[in-house]
Amino acid sequence: MAQQVDCPCGETVRGEDDDELVANVEQHISDKHPDMVGTMSREQILGMAVEA
Repeated sequence: MAQQVDCPCGETVRGEDDDELVANVEQHISDKHPDMVGTMSREQILGMAVEA
């Protein structure tokens, strides 16, 4: 089941499964919000996810 996280910056990050979504969100954080790298756990990211 595809999921997505809507970042407060306005970007939507998607993934086809939990692993892909977490990896994509972590990459987005690294690229766009480097000050936040390492601040969000897998559980926090998945807790923000909604069905895409």
